[in-house]
Amino acid sequence: MIRITSALVVMITATAISLGFAEGSEGVVLRFIRAYGQDNERFPPVILLSPKSGSHMPGWEYATVEFDIQSSTIPNTYVKLVHCNADWTEDSNGFLNDAMNRSSLADWSVAPLRSTYYSYRGTVTIPNPQLQLRFAGNWKVVVYDMDSDVPLGETRIFVVDPQAQSEINFMTDFYEPSHKVSSIALTLEAVVRADHSQVIDPNVHTTVFYRNHRWYEPFICSTKRFDTKYPYHVATHVVGVFPGGKAFRIGPLPAENEHRILDLTNLAQYPSTGQPVRMPLSDLPRNGMFIERSNDGALVTTTVSQSDDEYVPVEILLDPSPGPPSTSDVFLAGSFNNWKPDKNWQMYYDEQFNLYRLRQWFRRGVHDYLYATGTLNIDTDEVTNCSFEEFEGNTASNSNSFVAFTYARMMDYGGYDAIIAATSSNIYQNR
Repeated sequence: MIRITSALVVMITATAISLGFAEGSEGVVLRFIRAYGQDNERFPPVILLSPKSGSHMPGWEYATVEFDIQSSTIPNTYVKLVHCNADWTEDSNGFLNDAMNRSSLADWSVAPLRSTYYSYRGTVTIPNPQLQLRFAGNWKVVVYDMDSDVPLGETRIFVVDPQAQSEINFMTDFYEPSHKVSSIALTLEAVVRADHSQVIDPNVHTTVFYRNHRWYEPFICSTKRFDTKYPYHVATHVVGVFPGGKAFRIGPLPAENEHRILDLTNLAQYPSTGQPVRMPLSDLPRNGMFIERSNDGALVTTTVSQSDDEYVPVEILLDPSPGPPSTSDVFLAGSFNNWKPDKNWQMYYDEQFNLYRLRQWFRRGVHDYLYATGTLNIDTDEVTNCSFEEFEGNTASNSNSFVAFTYARMMDYGGYDAIIAATSSNIYQNR
């Protein structure tokens, strides 16, 4: 039996109803979208065009894209791939961005009967019989409502054509923080070595570093000109030539703290009543070591049964004590919003109780998250000067990993940025 819901039963706040996605025909709304490698939600969404035996390069045969939709009937959707340059600007190359490079092959599952926030979950694997990948690089996966041809939302995947080997070196560094926190920082260096002579040295122009699963925070080190601005006086350097190797260095980057953990798998603590569940205790600012290890930025739902795989409304509380309220806007960033906060994840300060509050819908599972400060641009809905210093601090023992992608300019098919190497590591080990 399928229960159809055309509107939310529980209205929490105006910002809790939508996560900032567009609305399609007849009230079709995308609630959440994510991508991960193969069938493991802890894997980064990296696809290898030609896997090599014995290679430790992160990447798999396919990526999985999940998207949850509120709709009165099974939605009529398709996904489209858009090739992008190293800085995620869309590629104008018509050979790569074919209008027919799309797929309607989604596996649909029905939300639990008591679910009021979403109705159906679509799952698409890439590549599939309708979506073939012939070119390496950055790819946006855009979900469209087929009836209105309106884009509902997007996620990001990486396609690698292995033509080089790379590794990340970590160097302890220091920076000048804006708040009274540790000045511990990291300088990252990706050393890239070509596998064969077909990779021409001047064409290898960029390495982009990401904190794992935080694909909207690129740290770009390049010989090309990109419109990239970093806080904390971040500097980049590119040295060396092939075949001996080419080094891309960037830093100093704040070490940050271990991610906080929001475990919504406990049904007794977070029951499915349809009413907002307040956190048992308010969070407090952190400064220094944090022992409990997180899931490296990923959302983990493996212990959630199908009958409980829904969204629960939760009220998040942050006590800024012993300091005063922040002079900046405060946001919640984590695996529940792909580490990309916007106006829907902005917290408000309750002067009566001296607490920051946010009521929002969260998919049941184990989330990683942090409290960010910044400035909300009301025109673009983007958070500028985003920082985790004020409420999270920094610690050299942070185990969160980085992923680095190296790009070369391919001259065939009109030219495009291809990923020729990828590597992942943290301060404790290379992987």
